[in-house]
Amino acid sequence: MSETIRASLQLDAELIRSAQGGDREAFGRLILRYARRIYRAVYFIVRNLEDAKDITQETVYRAYRSLERFDPAKPFYPWLHQIARNLSLNYIARAEHRNVGLPEEELIASRMVDPEAVAIRSEEAASLYRAIDRLNPDHREIIMLKSFGDCSYAEIAEILGIPIGTVMSRLYNARMKLKSILLRENAK
Repeated sequence: MSETIRASLQLDAELIRSAQGGDREAFGRLILRYARRIYRAVYFIVRNLEDAKDITQETVYRAYRSLERFDPAKPFYPWLHQIARNLSLNYIARAEHRNVGLPEEELIASRMVDPEAVAIRSEEAASLYRAIDRLNPDHREIIMLKSFGDCSYAEIAEILGIPIGTVMSRLYNARMKLKSILLRENAK
């Protein structure tokens, strides 16, 4: 384990212990470390900006309510991600439809001056999302965790409850399948 990862886990543990002792500011700092990753993970599942914000807020609320039972010796992000994932999947199960929009950073990037570049970038993003949607759920989830959730192999293994070797194998297969789908779509 690298020094950076070890230091990050140690900081998380300190913030968790402080938050468990009633320090709300420590909990806020802890959440700020992962809020963007959680939002992106939720958005990738629900594909709706407002719903992703709501589910992210609910994730934070549930984490806060359950924090006293969390073991600070364990990594925080996989636990927080699991809460977000469960809430997102429950939302999808209840929802009759999904509104596909672009993530906020894509909306900001689309305000570039060159309309042709904006159109190309938008079509490329839409093509990628369509291809990802065609993957089986296991492949879609592992692509989301690695590429959009910025998760390490160890975090993915913890979140999915599978060995790191399985993570690497599944990710490789998912990338190959995604490449195949994109090549077929671009050939049309």
